[in-house]
Order: sequence, then structure tokens, then C-alpha cells
Amino acid sequence: MKSNPETYANVQKLIRSKKFNEALEFLENNKTTLSELDYWFLLSVSLRYLEEYSKALYALSEVVRIDPKYGRAFQEFGHIHFKLNNKDMALKSYIRAIQNNPSLQASWLGILSFEDADTKLLELANKNIFYLKNLPPELKSVLSFIHEGKYKKAEDLCRFFLQSTPHNVEGMRLLAILASKLHVYDESEFLLESCLVFEPDNKDIQIDYIDILIKRQKYGQALDYAKKLYKEFPDDISSLKTLAVTLQQTDKQQESLDLYRKILDIEPMNAEIFISKGHLHKNFGEIDESISSYKKAYQVNKYFGDAYWSLANLKTYSFSDKEISSLGEMLADDYVNEDEKIFMHFALGKAYEDRENFKKSFHHYNSGNSMKLKYTKFDIDDFVADCDNQKEVCTKDLMDTKIDWGNKTNEPIFILGLPRVGSTLVEQILSSHSMVDGTHELPNILATAHKLNQRKVQDISSRYPDILLSLSSPQLEMIGSQYIKDAEVFRSGKDFFIDKMPNNFRHIGLIKLILPNAKIIDIRRSSMSACFSCYKQLFAEGQEFTYSLKDIALYYNNYIELMDHWNEVLPNQILSLNYEDLVNDFEPSVNRILDYCNLPFEQSCLEFYNSKRSVKTPSAEQVRQPIYKSGLDYWKNYEPFLDDLKSHLKY
Repeated sequence: MKSNPETYANVQKLIRSKKFNEALEFLENNKTTLSELDYWFLLSVSLRYLEEYSKALYALSEVVRIDPKYGRAFQEFGHIHFKLNNKDMALKSYIRAIQNNPSLQASWLGILSFEDADTKLLELANKNIFYLKNLPPELKSVLSFIHEGKYKKAEDLCRFFLQSTPHNVEGMRLLAILASKLHVYDESEFLLESCLVFEPDNKDIQIDYIDILIKRQKYGQALDYAKKLYKEFPDDISSLKTLAVTLQQTDKQQESLDLYRKILDIEPMNAEIFISKGHLHKNFGEIDESISSYKKAYQVNKYFGDAYWSLANLKTYSFSDKEISSLGEMLADDYVNEDEKIFMHFALGKAYEDRENFKKSFHHYNSGNSMKLKYTKFDIDDFVADCDNQKEVCTKDLMDTKIDWGNKTNEPIFILGLPRVGSTLVEQILSSHSMVDGTHELPNILATAHKLNQRKVQDISSRYPDILLSLSSPQLEMIGSQYIKDAEVFRSGKDFFIDKMPNNFRHIGLIKLILPNAKIIDIRRSSMSACFSCYKQLFAEGQEFTYSLKDIALYYNNYIELMDHWNEVLPNQILSLNYEDLVNDFEPSVNRILDYCNLPFEQSCLEFYNSKRSVKTPSAEQVRQPIYKSGLDYWKNYEPFLDDLKSHLKY
């Protein structure tokens, strides 16, 4: 329920007029016209001014229960703890407030009042206070709305502001940030390019522009721009970080690692950089260095949950009693950010799994998934409708008619299916061949589908996948050629390359229309193994179906049925491979993969674990070991807790 704007404004007016008791009375009389969050928040503010701190703290606990990321609630916690002379809790609360909403000027001012706080934090507070003080009031509200997830209100206000001040660069930049959050990347790119016309030397806009180029898969352009930015601002830490991240995104990983080391010389207490450095060591198979970097991250910031999950995600690290105890204490701390607690729950799930305490392990996996689920936007009904639409549009007639219309190259090899089912193993086998480049999970096909779905025409036939019916041979060839061009930045000049994005199974019709000679390998695993493996994995991004056992089961069912459709309309064009067969009958399975890809046999494919290539997925360490069979039915350790999964699986 949304609050009545008039009621909300009246309460604010009473509070500004210092009529706090009247505000309380008005709140109670008009409670039904306010959202639950607004009611408790306004109640807490009134109670704080009346110095009824215990009641105010209770009201704020209700706000946080409703929205654990509501920055203004933590700002109120900060004000109250400051009044109660609990300085440590006040500082923690202000930091938590600006983590969730950096537009809260009062929280930055609160941080500034702690003269003995970390120097970097005080510098950041001064910088943000200066920025917010010079920001027009309308744009300050826009910024706040963005951080509170009120994108429609932010966009309406920002566009209204720009009508009267059309060349306000910060207004255009905020509108570009909004467009990016709404995944309208082309509009965001256009707005940022416009900003750079007016302020070509604005470093912050240049950084935003590089970020949007990466999101639009314009990796080569992003890297060129990041190098140019660093050349312009060689002494600026943000330009150095931007170049390091862009190098990492474009698979220039050794160069990226060198820059991360340079950044840590300047900022030795930067926990996030230690994590990034640890990820690169992991990709290279340098596990001792990776562990060291992850541990330094949590030594710098005890509450940095990603550090603990990164250790767990190595799959080979065992947590000490001390680490497990510390994680348990932090999970019991109400002031630890829920985002960090999600990481911690998944880390403890793995810690207790390694100790074969599967009941405790499942408790933490389940708790982490339940927390994460609240922040996801996945809708299983939308996914089912999307799969059904693919089947309706991509018929055998369509595929037979247009099958040779796209780009005729045979360079791409797509490995797809669900995540955590063995795709990294297949990738490692193939990329060990002298003729095959292993790239990574390229987002290009997903981005193409999204772009085709963003047509402004209202006619449903102009949207994806329906638009596939009307695309001409030159259009399909152009889209295929663009895909090949965009992948070049990740390649090293070999004859073939791999695209391992698992979600591409939803777009096989599109793939075969734009790249008719592409090879497609569908790797799948038995349903209980596949689904539970997804459930105990905290993904860096995407894969939002994995945080509910019911959603995973329904997703798996529809994946199987959609793959059945693709095999029917594209007979003998997709290689279906079972992970269990690959493990139990390894050499014949490898030969089958190579034969399908028209590749001559090479012994290196059987000895894939000797490959020195960088591997970015959670299986990075596992694929550096010979084939092992111990994990095939691992889910059975958790069988007593998986009734919800079993009851919804059809296959």
C-alpha cells in the first residue's frame, strides 16, 4: 500500500512545526492512509524529538523489519544513539545509513562529528557534504529516490527539473544512472555522451560512461576510454581503479592484477580491492595467494561478508573454529548489514557441510537463500510464459525457412544449460584444445535479446521473440556479425571460441537464426543434483531463480521442456550431454564432444586439469583436478530437508 501524499505531507508539516504530540495524534488517526513503513518511520521521528528513545527504537526496528535497506531508518538510529551518548553505535548507524543511501547529508554530517574516525571516512564525508550542499534541492530528492528504489518518482522529478534547466549536467547524469538501473542502456549511453559534450573533462561522468560501455558489451571501446582516462588522471585513484576493473572485464587479467597491487600500495586498507585481487589469483589457480587476499579483506573489515563467502567459494578451503565462531557472533548482531549476513550464511553453510553437519549446513543455506530471495525480482510465471512464447514463435517452419540466413561462421561453440551442472568442465576440456579459445560467460546473446525486446513500437510482433518472425536475412546476418565482432576482445586468434553463458538455452532459436553454423552443447545433470547444487551457490549476479527450492524445481522443469522443443525443431543440431555420463565414461564422452565440434583428437583434452588458462567460475579449482565421482549424489546428504524440491520436480 502507498501512503496518501496529503497525509504524509501533513505529518511532516507538524514535525517541522515542532508539534510532535499533535503529529503522534494525527498519525494514529490517519494510520490506515499510510504505508506500514511510513507510519513506523514518522512515528519514530516524532518520538525521537519527544526524547522517548526506547519507543523510537522500537518503531525503527519495525521499519527495518519491513525494509532492511531503508537508509533513513539507520540515520534515525544514529541520531538516537548519539543522544544516548552511545558513540560507537551512532557511528555504526550513520555508516549503515550512507551505505544504503549516500544522499543522506545528515548522516555524513554525523560521521564528520567523530573526529577520531578513520581518515578516509572523514575525507569521504567532506567530499559528499560538499557535493550535496551544491546539488539543487530537486536533484537531491532525485538522488534519494534512486537509492530508495523509487525509480518512477526519481525519473519524473528529474525530467521535470531538466525541462527548465535542460543543460544541467548533473541532472542528465542522474537520469543516465536511472536509465542504467532500469536496463535502458542505450539511453544511458546517449545521456552520458551528451554530458561529456558539455563537460569533457568531468572525471565522474567519464567513469560512468566506461561503466555503461561495459554494460553494453562495448568492451574494446571501454578499455580504450579507461586507458585514456588514466592517462589524463594518472595520480587519481578512481581512474586507476576504473582501468583495473576494465582490464579485468576484458580478460587482461595479469595487467589488472598488477594495477590492484598498485592500488593497495596507495590504499592498504581497501577490503574490496583485496577481494578483486583474490578473485584474480583464484582464476589463475594461485589458491594460496587467493586465500591470503580474502583473509586480508576480512582482517581489514571484519564485517565484509564477501570475504568469507569468497573463501567458501574456493570449494577447497576449510574454516577454522575461530572463523566459524566469529561468523556466528556477527549473524547475531542486529547492526550487521543484511547484505553481509547473506554472504555469511552461505559461508557457514559450506563450513558445516565440510564438517558433515548437514542439518546446520542446510539451516544456513536456507537462511541465506531466504534473505536473498527478498531482494530478487525473478517471477517464475514470467519465465514460464517466456518459455511458452519461445515455443510458439520458434517453430520448425520458422527455423527451416531462415536456417541459413545469418552469419555463416562456424567459430562459436555455445555451452549452455543450468549453472553448476558441469559446463565449466566441458569448457575446460574444449579450451585445452589448440584450436579453441576459452572466453567466458559472454552476455552478448542475452543483451541482443533484451535489445530486440526494447522496441518502442506497441505492436507485439515488434517485440522479442515475436520479432524473429519479421527479421530479414541481412538483419539476421548483421546481428550475427555484431556478435562475432563483440567477442573479438576476448579472443586470442584461435579458430573457434566458447561462449559459456548458461542462460543462453532460452535463446537457441535466436542463436541458430543469427549463427546457423554455431555448435551448441547442452550439458545437464540429474534433477536433484542440479537443483540442489544451484541452491547452495550464492551467485555474484543473475540466476535469481536459485533462491527458492520451488522456483528452482519449476525452472528445471521448463528448461527440460524447452530443450525438448529445441531438439524437435533443430534435429541433430544440439549435442545433449549428461554430466553423469561424462564423469563415468570420460574418454568416450570427450571424443563425442570433439567429433560434434569437428575437432581432431588431442591428448590435452583428456588432461584438461593441466591447463593454465584463467577460469572465472565457482568451479575454477575443481576443474584443475582430474575427474572424480564423489560428488555425483551429494544431494542425498541433505535429502531430509528437500521435500519442497522433490515435490515440484517432474523429471
